[in-house]
Amino acid sequence: MPGTSLPPTEYRDRQGRIWQASEVAQLRVVSPAIDGPNLCLVIRFEREGEERFAHWIGGESWRSQRALDRLFAEAQAGLDAGGETGVGPAPSETVALWVKAVASMGPDELASFERRTLAAWDRASLYDLRLAIERRRKELAR
Repeated sequence: MPGTSLPPTEYRDRQGRIWQASEVAQLRVVSPAIDGPNLCLVIRFEREGEERFAHWIGGESWRSQRALDRLFAEAQAGLDAGGETGVGPAPSETVALWVKAVASMGPDELASFERRTLAAWDRASLYDLRLAIERRRKELAR
């Protein structure tokens, strides 16, 4: 599950800045594979309120220095490409699950979920989710 008990991994970029890298989400990505869905991890690099996101297909091996270098480069490139995240569009199946989950969230959980999700994923892919969040806010305001 996301937010495993492992502490964040420290990463130093080429400018010498220290980032904390942690797993923030796990997705099962369905693609042609004989062994079933692949596990896609969303990795967040953060420092002083700044965040970068990247994705990793596989397990805990993302914590190696070589993998961290690649992930940080991906996260940096995603940010430089017009403000997009390193994660890209959210899968429609995942958005559908999130829309259902939003229907039972309270105001604090909803605000936190919205902030984290919109920061991590391409906004255009979250249209249905943004509508569901707005609908839930109206329900909670009654």
